[in-house]
Amino acid sequence: MSWFPESKDRLPLTWWKQTPIYLSGAIAIAGVVSLVLTAVLTAISPSLVRALIFEPTTFLQGRLWTLLTYPLVNPPSIWLVIGLLMLWRFGEAVERHLGRWSFVKLLLWLWVMEPLLRLLCHALGLNSGMAAGIQTMEFGVFLAFVALYPRAQLSVLIASVEAWILAAVFVGLAFLSALSNRDVSGMLILAGLVGLPWAYVRYEQGVWKLARPSMKRGPSNAAGRSSSQVGRGWKKETDLQARVDALLEKVSRHGLHSLTEDERRLLERGADDLRRRG
Repeated sequence: MSWFPESKDRLPLTWWKQTPIYLSGAIAIAGVVSLVLTAVLTAISPSLVRALIFEPTTFLQGRLWTLLTYPLVNPPSIWLVIGLLMLWRFGEAVERHLGRWSFVKLLLWLWVMEPLLRLLCHALGLNSGMAAGIQTMEFGVFLAFVALYPRAQLSVLIASVEAWILAAVFVGLAFLSALSNRDVSGMLILAGLVGLPWAYVRYEQGVWKLARPSMKRGPSNAAGRSSSQVGRGWKKETDLQARVDALLEKVSRHGLHSLTEDERRLLERGADDLRRRG
């Protein structure tokens, strides 16, 4: 992808007063702008704002653009602002770990997940509701962070808790709210919101792999094989270095105790590789 060159995959988009701005930060800033615009448009023309919200019935009747516009409708609220701050903070860690292009793919999956599940609920005859705002993407990015760093220490008021505990509290409260309202579609969407980031992170880490069709190739000369082997070796080496750099950044932010056993082994492997080359 020319928009996401591999050489800049883990670098910030830009800098502002010596502060790196990653894609997650840019999206959070765009969320603040959409908050202001939603408030202004609601005061001027509420019907225009409603035309941007995704609803299965109107979508099937021809309002196809709502699949693209529903995240832009963000009514002002303190929870939205908190979610945008979480997107900036935790999204940056996810983006630096996975790489920008992989982070974009995660956002796209989160973008389409809620509308697809609401369409499924509509087809099953359940109360499908409507989709509006960026909150689903905010929470999905936070859950992706938790999947990467489950034992990272997060400050909450005057205490520090591990990331997985905070995520469990949020998910539990959302489930109880949907249960008390008998909101079956809400529980289904919550299940998708929890499962998608976790599955995506595991796939990107190589824990899960999808089978790929084998391609038969004709014989190639020795020089061609040698060149491809060198290319594969260089890509593997640079990928290892990028992952080690991400782990070192994690240690600097959250301490050595935040690493999982697999991450510790990877860090030791990178240190061994560095010693061999040194």
